[in-house]
Amino acid sequence: MKRIACLHGHFSNISLLADAFASVAIDMVHYVDPGLLLNSEGKNALSYKQSQAKLQEQLNWMQTSAPDAMVITCTQYAACVTDEVEAASALPIFTIDQPFFHEICHRAEPQILLFSNPATVDPTMNRLRDYAQLHGLHPQIEVSIIEGAFTLLLDNKQDAYREAVKNELQKLAAAHHHASLAVAQLSMAPVAQQFTAETGIAVSHPLRSLVSQMTEKLGLTQKEHSLTS
Repeated sequence: MKRIACLHGHFSNISLLADAFASVAIDMVHYVDPGLLLNSEGKNALSYKQSQAKLQEQLNWMQTSAPDAMVITCTQYAACVTDEVEAASALPIFTIDQPFFHEICHRAEPQILLFSNPATVDPTMNRLRDYAQLHGLHPQIEVSIIEGAFTLLLDNKQDAYREAVKNELQKLAAAHHHASLAVAQLSMAPVAQQFTAETGIAVSHPLRSLVSQMTEKLGLTQKEHSLTS
């Protein structure tokens, strides 16, 4: 059974990832450090070089559990994963947004990409543009931000946070019939799934594409009871 070391910027992501891989035969070890989230803005904001050093510190920490691969669910940590970082790692590194980029960049229709954390917008969109350019793709993506929502999550007001995300999805769906919807962060994935179930309006999220890519590249298998149920 493969062991996956997981780095989260917020503890709430642990259950989201665990639930997504519940039927897969893997051992997940979780590491949580909100350092980049708490120091992303203001006078104490970390520089890009400091953020990269923080990421390397976390990767070294994660490797102490002897994993077969590492996954990063925090978009701010993910933004620090360069080609050089991946090349220097003896283990595969999966980020929450890389397989998501592949999914949304191959769509021809206009899309609205929703963020709850303003600090992740620039680094995420920079990486998305780099990915699109590298593969010769030209997605039509408009960014939307839920003002003040991420503070609710950091304050552990998860019900209020999810309600804010749901309300914003309802507004966007009503005002932009021409565009498909997507949420950029793992913390919004459960709301996206619920919204789709209740309205029939598809909302893409990074969790689905991450599970698909990791299962394929690592050769993950289903748990025995999942195969027989």
